Parts: sequence; structure tokens; C-alpha cells
Amino acid sequence: MAKRTNGRNGHSHSGNGSASKRMRGVPPKPETLPNRLAGGQPVTAQGSLIIIGGHEEKDGEALILREVARRAGNGKVVVATLASQEPEAMWRDYQKAFTALGVRRVEHLNVADREGLLRDPHIDILEDASVVFFTGGGQLRITTVFGGTELCERVQEFYRRGGTLAGTSAGASVMSDTMLVSGDGAESHRIGSSLQMAPGLGYIKDVIVDQHFAERGRIGRLLGAVAQNPRFLGVGLDENTAIVVESERCFRVLGEGAVYVVDGRSVTHSNLTDEDDKRAMSIYNVRLHVLSQGDEFDLRTREPSMHPAEEPEKELAASS
Repeated sequence: MAKRTNGRNGHSHSGNGSASKRMRGVPPKPETLPNRLAGGQPVTAQGSLIIIGGHEEKDGEALILREVARRAGNGKVVVATLASQEPEAMWRDYQKAFTALGVRRVEHLNVADREGLLRDPHIDILEDASVVFFTGGGQLRITTVFGGTELCERVQEFYRRGGTLAGTSAGASVMSDTMLVSGDGAESHRIGSSLQMAPGLGYIKDVIVDQHFAERGRIGRLLGAVAQNPRFLGVGLDENTAIVVESERCFRVLGEGAVYVVDGRSVTHSNLTDEDDKRAMSIYNVRLHVLSQGDEFDLRTREPSMHPAEEPEKELAASS
């Protein structure tokens, strides 16, 4: 069953989830919207993504969550604890954090199992929502329960039409169309390494996201993921660090750590198919960018640009 809690009074309740109910602010069914523009190009989402490397500050400066709260405006933040094995404790932490940051309405989405979500999709939780925030835990817990459901499709339309989706740790990994699930970290990638990838929710295309990046030494496994298909851009996020993606075109870095961008388009050789599976991977002519707060990256040209680190903080101060 999906549980929703109103942040103003801490009351938990279950809605009727009727798909036939007409409600203000709920995205229409996907089949009512065009998938392509007149020229045949895919429709670009008008929304924003806030993809967080985990362990973001919840008190003090809390720069990243302040950005989430800013985008909530007068609307609602839906905290989805689908990934967590301790959803109530996770919910209480974020309810407290967002309320302290001035968010007037915070609501809880907790789904116990897929069958319950199929039976009662709880579409009304998106009414008047400005942000849907996916917490950390296990990314497969999100995709196996939530993926392909009516609520999942409505969240996609919410994003396409201008809503903000945010995710931290596991909630960050599911943002991409192919997600990293597991793999050896803190060492060079081995050809036979148990690198597990799976389909994500597809909010950002042709990108593989990894989190807790420098803290857990994950550069080897991100290089291994990109080497398997150099079409993908690898993005590694340090803890308490985020990228803010606008309309699938570019992103800006926010937070205290770094963002590592691995571009494999110019790769001329790797030994993934040529060597014994115990051998370390080799890869030639891969590009690596390391970005910090304020820096921007164009997802179309795959080029970074420098901007003052103070810019995001000044913008948040001006809007508070």
C-alpha cells in the first residue's frame, strides 16, 4: 500500500487513488500527449533534475536541499522513500529538513509492494506537487516496484511538463536510462568484474550516474561502465554534491565536492573483449572532466564551462 503523510500535521492516510478522478495539478495520461515534435524530433522535457551524490546536509547551510525547497515554491514536495528499508525514519528526517527550510507542504509516498501500487496507483499524490524527491536505499527497490506503473508514467509527464525531480544516492542512480546497480569499487576495473547495470527510469538520456564517488573510490567502475558502451556519458557525484539539470540540455554543479564526467566518444581502444577476465581493463583516449560548484556542462556538446562558485549561493540567498 502507498502511504502519504501531510507534512503540516504528520497525519498518515491512504487515498482512494482513483484514476478516473479529475484533479487540478495532476499530469494527464501519457497517451494524451505528443511524443514527437512536428519535425520528428523527440519532445524534450521542460522540467529540472536535481541529482545528488548522497549524504547531503540536512541542517546548517544545507545548500542542496535549499535548492530543492526553492523550487517547491508554494507547491508541495513529495518524498518518495521507495528505496529505503526504513522508510518511516527516512521520511521523518526529510520532513524535518524541508519544513525547517520553509516548505509548507511535504507529503510521504511509501510503497510496500508493486501489487499494492498497481491496485491503487495514488495518482492524487501529484496534485499541486512542485517536486518529487527520491531518497536513498537500493535502486532496484525503486525500479522493480515503481517502474512501468501508472504513477511512474504520471511522474514522467510531471517532469516533461516542467516539474522538478530530485534524487539522492540510489535515488540519483535511477534518474538515468541505464543505471549502475553494483560493482567493485576502490580498485582498478577488472575485465571480469561483476559490474551490474540495469534499466533506470530514463529521466536523463545517454548518461550513467554513480554516487558516493570519491568517498568510495568509484572511478574504476565508472570507467568500466563507459567502456562497455562509449556512447554513454559517465557522471560521478561526490557526497553532498549535486548537479542541477535543466531541460535535458545542461547541468550546473552545486555543493562541496566534485563531479567527474567521463566522456568515451573519442575512445580508440579497450581490452574488454580481448584479454583474460582477471586482467585490469585498459582504455585509450577517454576524456575526463572534474567540475566543482558553479561549473556548467553542456550535455549536447559535451563541453564544460567555468562559472564563479559563489553564483549558486548568491542566487539562493536572493530568492530566500
